Amino acid sequence: MLRKTFRRLLAIDDPPERTALAFSVGIFIAFSPFLGLHTIMATAVAFLFRFNKIAIYTGTFINNPFFTLVPIIIASYAVGAFILGRPLSIPDEGLQLLENPRIFSGDYYRLLFIQSWNIVWPFSVGAMALSVVCSLLAYPLTLRMLRAYRSRKNQPPINTDGTDQDQHL
Repeated sequence: MLRKTFRRLLAIDDPPERTALAFSVGIFIAFSPFLGLHTIMATAVAFLFRFNKIAIYTGTFINNPFFTLVPIIIASYAVGAFILGRPLSIPDEGLQLLENPRIFSGDYYRLLFIQSWNIVWPFSVGAMALSVVCSLLAYPLTLRMLRAYRSRKNQPPINTDGTDQDQHL
């Protein structure tokens, strides 16, 4: 499935620079902390900037719930914790709230909300950092791949005797 999607990306008829840009914007969206809104964001950006939808969705769907969502969330949290100088573990106060839920107490939810920022803030910072870095890396790599594919596709076939096929016409 992934191979088929990338073949569709290679076959897009837009200029390679525009396709690579749409793909890298999709990568930015895929790593963003706005879980659950990625497809909506990709659609809005595609329409707003008239990007090829296949290119932007290919980048966006790098983050999918079946294979990559959990590793991306973990990497985002770890990068954010590193940037913020925080430990990778959940604070003891937060773990106690999860281990001893008091679901009928308003104070419990207030404390849970306060403690959730110990996870949400590093995740958000890390996700934005990964969004920027991965999309900046995706653009030149995708552009190189598209240009190489198109130059190979546009070369005349070579006969087994080493001459161009066009010379025989």
